Amino acid sequence: MSAEGRRITPEHNPSDGTSSRAWLSAPSSGDVLASEPTARADVYEISVVPAPAHMVARRYPEAIEKVRELACRLGVNGWYTCDQTHYAQVAKYRKPSDD
Repeated sequence: MSAEGRRITPEHNPSDGTSSRAWLSAPSSGDVLASEPTARADVYEISVVPAPAHMVARRYPEAIEKVRELACRLGVNGWYTCDQTHYAQVAKYRKPSDD
C-alpha cells in the first residue's frame, strides 16, 4: 500500500511507558469507496478515490456488491466508511507490487 493509503497514529503502552507507531489502513488513490454521506441509512455513495461519488446505492449489501465488482474490474482495493475516519476493507484486488 502506498504511503498515502496509511495513516500513522501513536499508541501508548501504559505497561512499560513506551510509545510505538501503528499503521492504520485507509483507501489509496484509485481505490473504490462506499460511504454514508448523511445520517440517512438508505444512501451510500460510491466513488473512486479521490473523485466525487459517481454511483449511489440504496442498501448496504448493494453498495458493498458494487464496490467489490468495481474494485475487481479496476484491480484495486474496496473500502467502506460510515464516518470518513474509520475504514473497513471489503475487497482486495490490488497487486502487492502496487501497494
